[in-house]
Amino acid sequence: MVADGDRLLAVGLSHHTAPVEVRERVAFDEDAVRQTLNRLVRHEQIAEEAFLISTCNRVELYAVPRSVEGLQAFFGSYRGPTGERIDPYLYWYRGRDAVRHLFKVASSLDSLVVGEPQILGQVKDAVRLAEETSTLGRLLHPLTQRTLSVAKLVRSSTEIGQNRVGIGNAGVDLAMQIFGSLDGRRAMLVGVGEMGRQVARALLSAGLSELLVANRTFERSVELASEHGGTPVPYERLADYLPRADIVITATGAQHPILTVPMIRQALRDRRYRTLFLVDLAVPRNIDPGVAELDEAYLFNVDDLSRVVEEGKAAREQAARQALALVDDEADRFLASLREIDVATYLRAMNDACETIRAAEIERSRKLVSTLQPAQLEQLDAMTKAMVKKLLHKQMMAVRAAAKSGDEEKLRILMEPWSEEER
Repeated sequence: MVADGDRLLAVGLSHHTAPVEVRERVAFDEDAVRQTLNRLVRHEQIAEEAFLISTCNRVELYAVPRSVEGLQAFFGSYRGPTGERIDPYLYWYRGRDAVRHLFKVASSLDSLVVGEPQILGQVKDAVRLAEETSTLGRLLHPLTQRTLSVAKLVRSSTEIGQNRVGIGNAGVDLAMQIFGSLDGRRAMLVGVGEMGRQVARALLSAGLSELLVANRTFERSVELASEHGGTPVPYERLADYLPRADIVITATGAQHPILTVPMIRQALRDRRYRTLFLVDLAVPRNIDPGVAELDEAYLFNVDDLSRVVEEGKAAREQAARQALALVDDEADRFLASLREIDVATYLRAMNDACETIRAAEIERSRKLVSTLQPAQLEQLDAMTKAMVKKLLHKQMMAVRAAAKSGDEEKLRILMEPWSEEER
């Protein structure tokens, strides 16, 4: 017998294996996630179950595949910035390794900043989208639920979330290194999702004089600006307000650059070429990479922030070791629970087979029992059921023990008489 957990496959790329130039070419928005899950599970039937995580730092697919070759072909359809295949950037995990990796991701142990809280919300979003498309099944549904529980357990039972430096905060720290102080500085925040809100709080706590807030939905700009005494900016007037900003931080879900080289060049002219500091937190990138070539424009993306987030890493290493030990234990527990679920299925089959035999024997003895009263027939039925239960007890105990110890060969031998072929 092969446990369901052994069929799990995880494939993806992240900031560990691929630069932002590659990651942005594989990034999915919510609609694309839904379409991709439907394509894999229903239209092309490459997988029995699937869910997909897509963030600025990673794209990962978790699946119970019908065809590994199909998954390889799926990722083979994506290309890097120069048209190259992305295979060298991909990692593949199976079974326990895949479970362990997912637990690490959700617990922020694989993040650019270990301990950052945002990834758990992103995993929850990925699970929600898979639930909406009905692509979670017998393996991935319990796995995703256990993943969320493990992530919460890691955060509550270790100090992994202490002394963290979030990506947004890292951008603010870098700005302070460039300017020395944010006193008297103005910043424009483009995008008011959770990442943008984190940045806004960090900017203001660092002494920012004015916060300009722009978002495609103007009402959300007004909402965030009013919370922090900032100024809402109409999205269509970004270019007009750019010259007022010393710092520009973008964190939107746009699929193409929203700040172009001509826009930034004009803003610099209007600023009389005073330094303009830009941090692009989005993948795909919100700011044209060519902006980095402009004099007095200093552009950083999520990969560039890695130097900043390394600060404080040592303070989290001990907590990370404790969290990894917890993740390993929880991965083993989850796989053991899957084995027990499989065993329960076989035990039911064993019971059903014996009940079929018992009922057939009573039917064959119909003439012998035809003179019995209804009450006597009930007693006979109860007695024969009890005999079957006692006869099966030791074998059922042996099956459960083999399942807990992971003895696949012993399970196969014990269950062979009860397989469909044998019966």
